[in-house]
Amino acid sequence: MQKPRRVSHKPRRLLAIVFLLSMSLIIAVGARIIVPALKTRTVAPIPTLTRRAVATPTPTPTPIFDPDLGAVLPTDRVVAFYAVPYAEPTGPAYEPNDTMLAELRHQGAAYEQLDPEHPVRLGIDLVVSVPDAFPGPNKSYSHHVDAGTIQTYIDFCSKRDLLLFLDLNFGLSPVMDEVTFFLPYLQKYAFVHMAIDPEWMFPRRDGIPGVNLSNVRASDLNPIIQAVAEIPMQYHVPRKILIIHQYRPDGDNLKTPYDPGQAEIADKRNLLFDPRVDVVIHVDSVGGYPGDIKDKRLQYSEWVQQDMKKYDNFLYGGFKLFYQHEAKIRLMTPQEVLSLDPPPMVITYGN
Repeated sequence: MQKPRRVSHKPRRLLAIVFLLSMSLIIAVGARIIVPALKTRTVAPIPTLTRRAVATPTPTPTPIFDPDLGAVLPTDRVVAFYAVPYAEPTGPAYEPNDTMLAELRHQGAAYEQLDPEHPVRLGIDLVVSVPDAFPGPNKSYSHHVDAGTIQTYIDFCSKRDLLLFLDLNFGLSPVMDEVTFFLPYLQKYAFVHMAIDPEWMFPRRDGIPGVNLSNVRASDLNPIIQAVAEIPMQYHVPRKILIIHQYRPDGDNLKTPYDPGQAEIADKRNLLFDPRVDVVIHVDSVGGYPGDIKDKRLQYSEWVQQDMKKYDNFLYGGFKLFYQHEAKIRLMTPQEVLSLDPPPMVITYGN
């Protein structure tokens, strides 16, 4: 019996070896090709989201306030009536009514006709700090006009486009206490200004108004100038006018400048010049006697023209006339007033 042929497994084993070698070769070749490719492949950047631009509105700049806008001086001339309220002998503005206003307009028109380059602003010079011959409860020899009366004049001026000067006579009252009391009117109303009368002012409490002559110093007046000068920029109102009445000479060239019998303002040369306020030296003397016009012309020449050049601390002159007192001889005409050098920029009329 023939034995079954034995099958050899060598070919199968060889085939398996060949297969494994082939797969190894394929893997090795693939690695050499694919891995470098992976290393050098450029990765696309992730897109960055940018915020959409939004236009920012440009802020409107705050305009700088200019106190020159609306200021009376130097473009306009002031013609004003003077008075203590309801005291007729003191001046034509003693009562605010249409009759007084018509007379004021007539007087102002005479000046504007002569000098149309300086339009006339009409006004009232109202004494609100009134000197007294008796001491009163505060022993100040002065009193205030009541707030209701002042408001009546304010309303009258506001409705008729008039300027209003609050005129302080002080008596023995502390200077800045008196000024500070009335400053709120200047702060609130663009058309309200201030006047001061050293003739009735006794800051050292060394006299009685109407009995003794006064003598004041620049150190008494300069704080007033500064206080009024500060108002426009703080309260956004046009530049203010400060009238300083001068009734008698100043003492700058005198050996005894502090003698009330010799000088009213001891050291006028030391008055503060502050461009933020329009200081007016206002010649306030009373005529009514022979030769009074000549005297008043000389006073204006000395106290305004010459002092303006010598001291260079004020820019404007003012002049006061008195209807009843000076008409006894002859009242100066508007032509004569404007012939003064320099022509007054503030002109007031009392009785």
